[in-house]
Amino acid sequence: MPTEVLEAKLQYVIFENPTNHYVVAQFSETKTYHVFIATGMIDGPLEDQIYELNGQYVTHPRYGKQFQIFSAQKKLPNTSEAIVRFLSSDAFPTIGKKTAEDIVDALGEDCLNQIKEDPSCLDSIPKLNHKRKQIIIQGIQDFDGFSQTYAQLMQWGLDQTRITLLQEHYEDVMDVIEKNCFRPYYEIHGFGYKSACKLANGMEIPAKDQRRQDAYMHETIGQIILKTGNTYITLPWLVAYLSQIDQQNIIDSVNRLAQKEIIRLVNDRIYPYHLYEEEQWISSILVSHSIPIDEIEVDTINDKIKAIEFENAITYESMQKQAIFTFFQNSVMLINGGPGTGKTTIVKGILELCQDFYPDANIQLCAPTGRAAKRLARLSCYSAKTIHSLLKWNMEDNTFGMNEDDPIDADFLIVDEFSMVDTHIFAALLKALEPHCRILLIGDENQLESVGPGKVFKDIIDSHLFPIIHLEKIFRQANGSGIVTLANQIRTEQNCTYEDGVTFIEQPTENIIPTLLSITQNYALDAFEILAPMYHGGAGIDQINIAMQNLKNPPAVNKAELHVGATTFRENDKVMLLKNLPDDNVYNGDIGTILAIETKKKEYCVSVDFGENVVDFDSDILYYLKHAYCISIHKSQGSEYPMVICVVDKISARMLNQRLLYTAISRAKKELFIIGQQSLFESSVKTKQRHIRQTSLKQALQHRKAESE
Repeated sequence: MPTEVLEAKLQYVIFENPTNHYVVAQFSETKTYHVFIATGMIDGPLEDQIYELNGQYVTHPRYGKQFQIFSAQKKLPNTSEAIVRFLSSDAFPTIGKKTAEDIVDALGEDCLNQIKEDPSCLDSIPKLNHKRKQIIIQGIQDFDGFSQTYAQLMQWGLDQTRITLLQEHYEDVMDVIEKNCFRPYYEIHGFGYKSACKLANGMEIPAKDQRRQDAYMHETIGQIILKTGNTYITLPWLVAYLSQIDQQNIIDSVNRLAQKEIIRLVNDRIYPYHLYEEEQWISSILVSHSIPIDEIEVDTINDKIKAIEFENAITYESMQKQAIFTFFQNSVMLINGGPGTGKTTIVKGILELCQDFYPDANIQLCAPTGRAAKRLARLSCYSAKTIHSLLKWNMEDNTFGMNEDDPIDADFLIVDEFSMVDTHIFAALLKALEPHCRILLIGDENQLESVGPGKVFKDIIDSHLFPIIHLEKIFRQANGSGIVTLANQIRTEQNCTYEDGVTFIEQPTENIIPTLLSITQNYALDAFEILAPMYHGGAGIDQINIAMQNLKNPPAVNKAELHVGATTFRENDKVMLLKNLPDDNVYNGDIGTILAIETKKKEYCVSVDFGENVVDFDSDILYYLKHAYCISIHKSQGSEYPMVICVVDKISARMLNQRLLYTAISRAKKELFIIGQQSLFESSVKTKQRHIRQTSLKQALQHRKAESE
C-alpha cells in the first residue's frame, strides 16, 4: 500500500506511552480541515502543533479507520505572529517577545528556516549576544531533532521497534550511530546484526571497514554457539570454519573484540563474554553454597520417614531414603533418575519433613517450563513457578527483576527438570539466592540437553563436588509399565521390548499419517500427543498437523479461519506458544485452544485459551503460535501425556539418537505407540549423540573448589 504525506494540526492526544513515544491522537488536515485519528511514534506530542505525517490509512478490526504514522515531523511556524510566540516560549529561555519581533522584522517570515540552514544569519540582529544566539540555534535544532532522526532511521530501513530501542537507550542517537553504527548491536537486547547492517549500508560504510568485520565475526561466533550449544569455540576451529577469510584478519578481529570485552579470549578458547562470566558465576556461587549445616539426627529423620510411610501407605526403597537423608545433611545436592524411579515420591517426602523440621522456612519449587512447573505442583501438592516467573523476567530487555540486590525469599530451592536449564538461566537463578539458601537439583542426565548453551546438569555431576543420588530402580505400575521398562532398556543399551502399554507399528513413510489418523480418530485431543523429530518431509510435523487438523477440526461454516502464508488457523485449533509472554503468565511450549478469530480486511485478532487465561494475538501470528496436534520432541521436554505417539521414520534418520528417543518415549504415562521402521528405531537408540557440547563449567567448578580449600 503506498504511503501518504499529510500536513495536519494535532488537536488533542487520546493516548500517550512516554516510554516508547507511541501516541494515539486526533489531527485536522491544514488544507481540507479533515479530522482523523492517527497512531504512531511522536516524541513529546504538542497540541496545536502542525506536523508533516508520513504513513498510510489502515483499518483496525476494533477501532476502524486510522492513519498509521511512519514518521511525524514538526513544521516550524511560518507566520509572524506564530513565530514570535514560538521564539518567546519556554523552549527559548531569555528570549523575549521584543527580541523575537526584531528577528522577524530583520529576516522575515522565513527566518526560522534561515536560522536552521545558516545560523550565522543571526549576526545581523542588533544586541543579540553569543549566548542568546546559541539558545535560539539549539532550540530550533531540538524542536525537530527527534523527527529528523526518526525519518532518517526509517529511510535506512529500521522499523519502529528498532528505532524505539535506540531512542530509549541513547540520548543522542545520531551521534552514537555516526561514531559506530554497530554499537547498538553489542549493547541493546533486541537490536540485531541485520539492523546494524542496515545502518551501515545506509551510511555507505565500506565492506572492509574494521567495524563491519568485527560485527560479522561476533555474529558468526554467536550463531555457532546458538547452533552447537557450546559455551565456547576454539580459535583454530573458527579459522578453519571461515577458511574463505584471511587467517590474520580473523585473529585481528577476535583480538579487537576481546580488548573491547565483547568476547572473552582464554588461551585459544573464544567465549561470548556473558557465557564466560556466567560459567564463572555458577562455579563461584554453587561452591560457596556448599557449606556445613546443622544436621538433623539420623534417628529423627528415620522416625519421620516411617510416619510418612504409614500415613501415605507407601514404602520408601533404600536409595529413596538415602536421597532424603542426603538432603537434610547437605546444603547442595542432586537427584538423577529416569521415569518411574520415584523422584516425585522423594520430593513429597522432603517437603513433608521440611515442614516438620523447619516450619517457618520458605520453600520454593520451580521448573524451566510452564508445563513442567504445573506438573511439579500437581504431583507434589505444593506451589511451583517457572524459573522465569520466579526471577521476574523482563522480556523486553531480557533482564531479571530478582538478583543479588533483590534476592528471592527462599530458604530451600528445589528445581525440577534441571537437565533443561541452560547456563544463562542457572547463573541468573544462583545470583538471586541468599547465601543461606539450600539447593536441590533434580533431573535426568539421559534426556535432551537444554535448548540454550551449556550442559549444566552433566557438568555439575561430572565435577564430583556435590552429593548426588542416582536412582536406577524402576517402580513398575499396572498401567504403562512397559514404557518405563523400554526407557530403562534404552538408557542401559539393552534389547528393546514392546509390551505393557507399548506398541510398535511397522509402517513405511507413506503409511505413517494414515495410521496416525486411524489411532487417534476416537480420542479426545487432550488424551494424546504426537511427537516427531523434524518439521519437513512426508511424515514430518507440518504434514501431520495439516492431516490432524482436517481430522479433528475440519472447516465449517460456523468456524472462523485465518490464512497466514501456507498455514490456516481455525477456531478450536490446538496450538503451541513459541515465545515467553511473562506479562500474560504464559510461556514457550504452553499449549492452548483457539477460542475466536476476528478478521477485518488485513487486521486480525486471535484469542487463545491456555487453560488459566486467554491471550489475544493481533500481529506476527506465526512468530507466536504453531499448530500442536504434533510437536517436536524437543518441545515436549518437561511434559507428560497420557498417551504418546512417536514417529520414527527414515527421512529423519540423521536426527535420531539415543538421547532424543529416550526423551520422546519417557513423555508417555500410560500408553505409547511408536510408528515407523523398527530396525531404524533399534539402531538409533544405540546411536550416541554426534556432537558433545564444549563447555568449561566442570573445570571452573573444580578450580573454584580447589581455591576455596
